[in-house]
Amino acid sequence: MNKFQRGALAALLIVIVVTAALAPAGIGFLLAERSRRQERVELLNTAAAAALFRAEDVTRRLSGALGEIGKVSATPCSTIYLHELRRIALTHTQVRDAGAYDHDGRWQCSSLLGAVSAGTLEGLTLPAPDWRSRDGVSAWYALSRLPGGKESLVMGRDGFYVAADPSLYLDGRDNASAPASLAVINTEASRVIARTPATDTAAILAVYRTPSPGPDCASWVVRRSVSLPLAVVVSAPHQTFRQRVSTLPWGWLLGGMGAGLACAGWAAWFIVRRLSPRGQLSDAVRRHQFIVAYQPIVDLATRRCVGAEALVRWKHHDRIVRPDHFIPLAEHGGLIQAITDQVLDTVLFELGEFLKRYRDYYVSVNLSVPDLTTHRFLDVLRPAVARVGVRPQQIRIEATERSFLDAAAAKEVISAFRDAGHAVYLDDFGTGYSSLSHLQNFRVDGLKIDKSFVDTIGQDAASSSVASHIVDMAETLDVQVIAEGIEREEQAAYLQARGAKFGQGWLFSPPLSAAEFIRYASRTRGH
Repeated sequence: MNKFQRGALAALLIVIVVTAALAPAGIGFLLAERSRRQERVELLNTAAAAALFRAEDVTRRLSGALGEIGKVSATPCSTIYLHELRRIALTHTQVRDAGAYDHDGRWQCSSLLGAVSAGTLEGLTLPAPDWRSRDGVSAWYALSRLPGGKESLVMGRDGFYVAADPSLYLDGRDNASAPASLAVINTEASRVIARTPATDTAAILAVYRTPSPGPDCASWVVRRSVSLPLAVVVSAPHQTFRQRVSTLPWGWLLGGMGAGLACAGWAAWFIVRRLSPRGQLSDAVRRHQFIVAYQPIVDLATRRCVGAEALVRWKHHDRIVRPDHFIPLAEHGGLIQAITDQVLDTVLFELGEFLKRYRDYYVSVNLSVPDLTTHRFLDVLRPAVARVGVRPQQIRIEATERSFLDAAAAKEVISAFRDAGHAVYLDDFGTGYSSLSHLQNFRVDGLKIDKSFVDTIGQDAASSSVASHIVDMAETLDVQVIAEGIEREEQAAYLQARGAKFGQGWLFSPPLSAAEFIRYASRTRGH
């Protein structure tokens, strides 16, 4: 991986981790905001319901007081009549004043100040009513031309009236859940009956006339009476961002932040693991990114191809990774057995028909330590070979000295492979400390001379004669010898002269694809 690719992956890692951290936190913030809005709407709905109930109650009580005045049989403004007005006003606590007016709207008398003859009400005339009902009730809102000079709500019918303080509609707002503004509206006249001091009349009427935006609106709520021409509008004050944050349900927000940190940690662990060599190798196993190259094995005397060693290659991002770079990692990470299985599947898929047609050719497969101490691979190999129709002798096993650390288990497994018809070769022979003792303890079918000894042939080196000694030893034990890494003609001639029969290396051919190997084998059959 070059510097640019590492930088790109690092940037991608940062983006993913930041996204993983912020997304749950953002969702938590949105949920918290939604919860806050819902709570606010619920509070406004509760306040609106309470305000509408009070408005309906006050209106009905004033109507009841007006009805009682209508039942008084005494002459209007007489002493008895005024006495009854005072009694009704005292009985109905909502009533501030009660009185009578003539058909021109001039005041005749008041329960507070008596008759016009006293001079107090002389010249006072009611303006045109703000609203008139079908049954003859008239209403004046915010009327200040009454005794005492206070703004009053007046309801009248048939020449008599009751007056009340408009703030009666707003009582009960001295609690923490009260809305910021409240207005009571006559729905038939579209007139404001009562409002809180901070409420703009024009603005509240505009809100009332606006179609309801749905249950998620947390700014204001309109509630209409089903029995009276009344509606209430309650609204919450505008909040700054700091105020909104301070009222958020922090449980949602902290939960989202905690989830974000957990997701970010998981994302970082997952990405680092995936981008690590082991993670990339695991992904390669899952994606079957391994290919097989076939190193031809030839008869040194005739130069005829007799078989091939299956060499696994990892095709990663359009480049080939050398086995010595990933095989140790695969062995350490527990992935080598899966890779071996894929190699076997590839060999049988690519060369199965060739091996069935030419029974004298074989392919050798390298096994790792775990598969030479258990019967797992043998249990995989048997049905696979039988299914393709290849003879067991055509799939051979190569084992390194490291495979014999558990000598008892390895000895039993090697015997099982040989009993099943699979020849077993000891690979890299001579490079370990116990190679000679292994020949005494294990029955194998052949030795593979390591390339390091072949390279010294013809040179003035202490190991230059090791290859010939291995050949002599193999002849004594009656096992085959295959020399690895032959690159020069003098090496091949030397080994052949010492009795080695088979070899492989770039002198004969580099590792080939399946199609190239088949062509190579066909070309050398005539030798």
